[in-house]
Amino acid sequence: MGFITGPWSGIANVALTLAFGLILIIVAAVWADRFGKGYAPVIMVGLMAGLQMLVSVTSAKNVGLTFGGQTFFIIAGSLMYPILACGEDYINEFYGKDVAKSSVLAQLIIRVLSTLFLVWIIFLPSPPNGEVNYTMFATLMGIVPRVAASSIIATYIGGILNVNIFAKIKKQTGGKKLWLRTFVSTVVGLTTNAILFTFLAFVGLRSVDQMLQMIFISVSVRLFTGFIELGFLYFMKYLQHAGLILKNPKDLVISSKSEA
Repeated sequence: MGFITGPWSGIANVALTLAFGLILIIVAAVWADRFGKGYAPVIMVGLMAGLQMLVSVTSAKNVGLTFGGQTFFIIAGSLMYPILACGEDYINEFYGKDVAKSSVLAQLIIRVLSTLFLVWIIFLPSPPNGEVNYTMFATLMGIVPRVAASSIIATYIGGILNVNIFAKIKKQTGGKKLWLRTFVSTVVGLTTNAILFTFLAFVGLRSVDQMLQMIFISVSVRLFTGFIELGFLYFMKYLQHAGLILKNPKDLVISSKSEA
């Protein structure tokens, strides 16, 4: 199979990437509820932890996004964050704040441990005549400590903000205005993620103008995904009303008793 070269077309490909990630979450949610029964929250938390591991892997790929005739480069791993935010909001909406916070913590734990283990694997000695394979793997999976640490910190803080804001707005509105809590929590959480990551990873290495450009592109993508997430959660609500998921939430083995 040949390589696809050239810049992405911008919004269209970002939307397709996010749509693919949301389809994975939808399939997993229905599958977990239908076959996992009361343990569906555990399965979804596990899925989110698994998707978090993909951030490290996908960060090795550069993506060019073309807007207004100008191409901006970001790492593909950054496209995982909106998908993770959608999953967190799904868990928060259907399973409660406590389970959502557990999901963010699980992501932190698995990201730290998987990163450390990946570093260990990279530095394992290669067998005789295996230098080419070793070099290719080390290059592809190479981890820059500062960038990795910045990503982990920004992801956790952004995730916690997302969960808490979502739950607080839900409580204050009496469970109404799904659109409000979804959009506000997503924008605040992901924007904080973008600003923190850019500052921690690149201050002193990139110019202020370059960092502002990176933040602008990241925030723009995240604002765009806020609208996509609205459609995602309303669709999941439709599936619930249609009896395809969560026919009886009381059957859940793990559920949140606190919406504060």
